[in-house]
Formats: sequence, structure tokens, C-alpha cells
Amino acid sequence: MNVTVRLTGLLIVLLIGVVLGLQTAERGIQKVSGMPEQQPQTFSIKKIDNGQMEIAVMGKQVQAAPGQVVNYMSNAGQSLGQIVKDGARVVIEWMASIFDP
Repeated sequence: MNVTVRLTGLLIVLLIGVVLGLQTAERGIQKVSGMPEQQPQTFSIKKIDNGQMEIAVMGKQVQAAPGQVVNYMSNAGQSLGQIVKDGARVVIEWMASIFDP
């Protein structure tokens, strides 16, 4: 289990690093070529009419109402927070059981 957690953490860090690297490289290319009016190709969010947003991830367009995006992010954050709370509770109970006489 410990190896799985480490591998998952490393893969997440690698994915974030790749996305940040692509964005940095794209900004550098735009700076050199002098064409900042083009849409970013890696990741972009643009507000459009009627409170909707247009999200582009790696060139694929996705449209969503703001409530859907916020609810999705909120649910993901609440789930992650609950996992952290449960994990901390288990670790504290385990450490308390070690020090019980």
C-alpha cells in the first residue's frame, strides 16, 4: 500500500509538472513570436454569454454553466478533505494506542 501511495503521489506531481511545463513553453513561444492574441492550446478558461464558461483543455472545447464547475470542484475538495480527516484520525488513534499503558 505504501508503494501505491508513493507512486500515485509521484504521478500526480509529474502530471502537474508536465502541464505547467507546457504552459510555460507556450508562453515563451508566444513571447518570441509576438502573437499573444491566439488562444492558449494547453489550458484556457473564457467567459461567454449567459453566465457560461468555455473551457479548453489540450485543444478540446467544453462548455459548462458556472454552477456545474463550482459544484464539481466543491465536491472534489470536500471528498479530499474527508479523506485527509479520516486518515489523520486513524494515524492519531494508532499513535495513541502505542502510548497506552
